[in-house]
Amino acid sequence: MRLSREAAGALRLAILLLCWPMTAEPASPPLPELLSGSRDAEQRLFSPAALGKFFAALERLDERRARLPLRILQIGDSHSANDAFSGRMREALQAHFGAAGRGWLPIGIPFKYFRPRLVDVEETGWRHIAGAEAAHAAPLGIDAGIAQSEQDGASMSLVSSEPEGFDRLAIEILSQPNGGTLTVGVDRHPPMRISTAGPHLRARRVEIPCPPQSRRAVLGLVGKPPVRLLAWTAERRRPGIIYENHGTIGATIGLFGQIDSATLAHELADSRPALIVVAFGTNEGFDDALDLRRYAAMFREHIEMLRHGAPRASILVLGPPDGNRIDKAADSQDPCAWRPPPNLGLVRQAQRHIAAAQGWAFWDWARAMGGECSMHRLFTRDPSWAFADHVHLNRLGYEATADVLFFDLMRAYEDWRRGHARSRAGLRGAGAQGR
Repeated sequence: MRLSREAAGALRLAILLLCWPMTAEPASPPLPELLSGSRDAEQRLFSPAALGKFFAALERLDERRARLPLRILQIGDSHSANDAFSGRMREALQAHFGAAGRGWLPIGIPFKYFRPRLVDVEETGWRHIAGAEAAHAAPLGIDAGIAQSEQDGASMSLVSSEPEGFDRLAIEILSQPNGGTLTVGVDRHPPMRISTAGPHLRARRVEIPCPPQSRRAVLGLVGKPPVRLLAWTAERRRPGIIYENHGTIGATIGLFGQIDSATLAHELADSRPALIVVAFGTNEGFDDALDLRRYAAMFREHIEMLRHGAPRASILVLGPPDGNRIDKAADSQDPCAWRPPPNLGLVRQAQRHIAAAQGWAFWDWARAMGGECSMHRLFTRDPSWAFADHVHLNRLGYEATADVLFFDLMRAYEDWRRGHARSRAGLRGAGAQGR
């Protein structure tokens, strides 16, 4: 018996999700309801048709027509700096569509609790600069920070934890007058020298030759002149998924005012993402003095800049997750004395409306958690899925909500494939009649 394309797609989605090891039961709705095709997915993921470019790239992977990696960039605040949510998305997508490595990440250890998945990073002798200080010092890229050598013998190492390692290693450096020199060694091969000297201050990416299944890269400083670095990548030149997270702690959408537009354009042109996931809004939502009209204009302008720099990419806006703070005026018997600040929901609503107007997809992270006051409920559950600050999920919470997003995307992808197949069949039929 031959299944219809619709039935085959539904069966494929069910097998995919049943074989994918969910971290834990998603917060809302429960796992059995998700797998039965709950309409709740339609109340979380809005305008899925806006993901058509991304879905077309996924289909090329599915049908083994792709030659290069499919790259996804997640850009945001501390929810993105923490690699738990993005790491789970990477794991799920790579398990189904193939893995092409870790991709670009900020160089070295930019903050204390930096824990990137798929690679281990160590450093000594470097100072990391972020925020306004970094923006005044150099043309910043998507990671909005700089690593600057501070002492003789400064070094860094990156070790892939993937069995297949990497066959592409590249470093984003800042060329500058009187810039210093680096050595970059891969495994046991002789190190390569890279000069960061140049007539002008600008960012550029340098490719380091390396054989397949390389595992370790070591970067060292030569001589006294300092060097400044932005990012590096370890990946494989083959079909598969690369899911990058570019998060800045404490960031708002205003972060793009610190990023150099020329550097960002160069990075996007080099990366050629198929999907850009935008995840800001928590810090704006906790700002009681926020000018919502000005915020909406800034959000539209900066995300449109991303779209312009990556015209082949779909845009997916993640509305900020629920976040709570104690309501001192609440009744002591109130089961949720922890409530979202007033502007958090307004920020989420503004993002959703802008996404609809601009032709971007929107996913309601708060609804995936269970709605208003869900952060407090997830904190008090056993085991807890959130931290005591009521702003950040812990690893279990991030991974569980990532599972919900993965489900929603895969459901939308299968719907798109069925519709796309019907369109192609209709075109073929019309062509046959024309002949």
